[in-house]
Amino acid sequence: MGNSELAGKIIKLMPYGAFVKLDEGRVGLVYISELTKALGENYQKLLKEGDRVSVKISGKGKDNKLNLSFVKKLHREDPPPKQPSEFKKDAFEYKLKKFLKESQDTLSDQNNRIKRHRGMAA
Repeated sequence: MGNSELAGKIIKLMPYGAFVKLDEGRVGLVYISELTKALGENYQKLLKEGDRVSVKISGKGKDNKLNLSFVKKLHREDPPPKQPSEFKKDAFEYKLKKFLKESQDTLSDQNNRIKRHRGMAA
């Protein structure tokens, strides 16, 4: 599905795998088979909730839930993997959302100034 590595944080370890919240906000599951293949049977001793990890999206399950493949555990000195352009802060959707919020704030400020100028309560 996706060849690029994504950074995330383990939010929950379960007997069947680990839930990872990606830096871009979505949550996916790394199944136990992926973890044992990469880290061995004692993966629960090597990983804990809050650890930063690098994963790849291997597919989507029911209800568009992400299935993730474990790549490696990230250490503090490891740079996070580069995010695909669709998740970057400079993506079109992010810019549009920011523009709309700023426009709404500006419009609200202008309406309040007009009301104060006309003597109405803001």
